Amino acid sequence: MDESSTSALDEKVRRAQRGDEEALRELIVGYQHRIAGFTYAITGRSDSVEDIVQMVFIKMARAIDRLKAPEQFESWLFRLARNTCIDHLRRQRLRRIFTPFAPEHENVAETDTSVDSEELDALRHALAQLRPKDRALLALVQEGRSHAEIAETFNTSVAAVKARLHRAREQLRQHYNTDEN
Repeated sequence: MDESSTSALDEKVRRAQRGDEEALRELIVGYQHRIAGFTYAITGRSDSVEDIVQMVFIKMARAIDRLKAPEQFESWLFRLARNTCIDHLRRQRLRRIFTPFAPEHENVAETDTSVDSEELDALRHALAQLRPKDRALLALVQEGRSHAEIAETFNTSVAAVKARLHRAREQLRQHYNTDEN
């Protein structure tokens, strides 16, 4: 991001912090696709993305006035999204544990998504084997984030990001190669 767009974003965040609804709407519209893609990358489920993204932006709207450094808005927003996704996955896991499997659940049809090749299915399956935090890390890299930006999002060091990224890629490679065979 260049300096002029950074300062424009900072100003938009400051306006939203002062209660400017138009600035808040612009932030939501400007980030909704990126947050949706990030959410999908973490959860691996398209049926949950809309609800999770809505929750992320509700949390953002409620907490933006407490953001101390507007220049850190983007990493703060993605950290908020990551935490919301992880909370959602935890609730889903608990729900599955305590919800009995009923006969009507046996033949639920798969939702038809865009063209799915065997390779894409194998990649999705391999990604699903990773921890949500590792999927989030890979999603940020895929989005073109620098190691420094990712470190800020995860509230860790660049060295830790590089190490986790290496391990996540290795695990993804292992799961993907296992699926191909």
